[in-house]
Amino acid sequence: MKAIYDIESMNPTGGFKPGELVVFAASRQTGKSMISKTILNQMYGSIMKQPKFSMNDQAEVDGVTWYTVHCNRDISTWLRSQPKEWHYEALAHGWSGCQFDIHEKLYTMLLLRWS
Repeated sequence: MKAIYDIESMNPTGGFKPGELVVFAASRQTGKSMISKTILNQMYGSIMKQPKFSMNDQAEVDGVTWYTVHCNRDISTWLRSQPKEWHYEALAHGWSGCQFDIHEKLYTMLLLRWS
């Protein structure tokens, strides 16, 4: 079900509680077209969900496995709070997260906490 409302044709007293609608598109460049949050989540919820982290690569260094992970802001903050000898942060940051090389012990903790 798709429900798009034009507030120019609605009753001025409205019928929606605060937070039930979001501005989604401006069809006539007025910025007044709205869509129900429930419908928006149904239509685009799966597209907008990004994984919290992804393991991009792994390598053995001095007999210990290290993992290269790409992660969101929450996880990168958590990783920076861990022992410095267990992680190295990449210099290049993307708009959607950060990249780290992490020790296998830290990777195990990452899986347990954030999966």
